[in-house]
Amino acid sequence: MKDIQQAIKDILNKESKQPEEVLTLTLDSACKSTHITGLDAFVNLKSLSLAGLGLTTLDGFPKLPQLVRLNLSDNRITGGLRHLVDAGLTNLRTLELANNRIATVEELAPLKEFKALQCLDVDQCPLSKQSNYSSRIFAMLDELKYLDSVDKEGRERDGDEEEEDFEEEDAGEEEYDDGAGEEEFEDEEGGEFEEGPDAVGEDEEGDYQEEGEGDDDEGEEEDEAAAVAPASGGTKRKREEEEEEEGDDEDEE
Repeated sequence: MKDIQQAIKDILNKESKQPEEVLTLTLDSACKSTHITGLDAFVNLKSLSLAGLGLTTLDGFPKLPQLVRLNLSDNRITGGLRHLVDAGLTNLRTLELANNRIATVEELAPLKEFKALQCLDVDQCPLSKQSNYSSRIFAMLDELKYLDSVDKEGRERDGDEEEEDFEEEDAGEEEYDDGAGEEEFEDEEGGEFEEGPDAVGEDEEGDYQEEGEGDDDEGEEEDEAAAVAPASGGTKRKREEEEEEEGDDEDEE
């Protein structure tokens, strides 16, 4: 089994990233180590999962000021949470310590300094077998909303709630930088202006012109008919006069 540093190197090579570019790092069961090393350069990390590594101590935990979620489940940690405080995890909101060897509520006392901490998981730790451990932890950690996925009133927490909040936070930052919404709004305004009540479409204008041309053609036909009618009448009268003259000539003979 590889160590932490080799596992980290493999991930960076696979993703073609530098440590400071990584926001989420998951090493669950990918390596084995009793302590944490090789993470100091991940200064922008927001989510770190080190479940099932066999950790026994948090001594030397790296300073990760942007860290929001930390998963240390399924290890052999007995205490030493003060090392997390010394690391300056001021933005930590979710801490998972399930299935470790934390035996008393007092060992969680350093977490009082995490004012942003909202979700804590100590399920399957020895202290979770105590009948009143939940009420004592809530009393000690004023800002805590969920303990082992349950709030103070015993209502279960949606398992996807924290994941959705984390994704929305990143999506919000991308949309803010994108500015696409403003462009779309401008396009819509332009479309509405062009399609106003005073605008004349190409098809409508074409129809209007065709109708006008049709009227002109009809007028010309009427004029031609009027011109032909008198000509026809004059020819008829001329013939009648010629016939009358021929009749007069015959009588005189």
